Amino acid sequence: MLASAAISVAMTTLRDQQIAWLDHISKSSGLTITEIARAAKLHPSSLTRFKSKNDSGHTLTSKTVKKIEDATRVPAYESRQTPVIQAFSEEEAKPFIAMDNPGNPVETALKAATKEANHIQLWTLKTNGLAAVGYLPGMVVAVDQEATPKNGDAVCAQKYDFRRGTAETLFRVFRHPYLLTASDLGEPGQPEIVDNENVVIVGVIVGGFRLRH
Repeated sequence: MLASAAISVAMTTLRDQQIAWLDHISKSSGLTITEIARAAKLHPSSLTRFKSKNDSGHTLTSKTVKKIEDATRVPAYESRQTPVIQAFSEEEAKPFIAMDNPGNPVETALKAATKEANHIQLWTLKTNGLAAVGYLPGMVVAVDQEATPKNGDAVCAQKYDFRRGTAETLFRVFRHPYLLTASDLGEPGQPEIVDNENVVIVGVIVGGFRLRH
């Protein structure tokens, strides 16, 4: 649980309020700024870059603030006592950080794409739950956090357990209002109901790649 802490109301800019809010989340939850970004499905360095731009007056967008609110359950610029997710499971995929790679122009292109479009996140799949729709374990998938999910889309979602303070990242097929596995190994898994509280879609898979190793 988060301990109550006051955020000064005497701040002069929105940027000041946002930085204090992030510092409060970090102090109360024990998460680093990078871990908060990953929990919110932002680029791992996006919040550290935001905090370092002291002379630019740069502020977080409303979409970014909403993603952080959804991931941490700490309302923007507030510090009331609320449940917080302290452990994030990534058993079905792991974040993929694209690098400049002269031997693989696709990876270089992926890096450029994520740099230009901060709402695109890359994951390396570990699950077989999307194999029937073409996304196999070991593939790098691009998740668009601003896309609106439609029936039949492969999506990235988070499932929260507020009693235990845990969350897990899921990769499923969306069939309103359910998330369904699409494995090619046998019986489908238990469907999850998207209620936008305990189960939340955070992005739509818009592409998949098998990179050369």
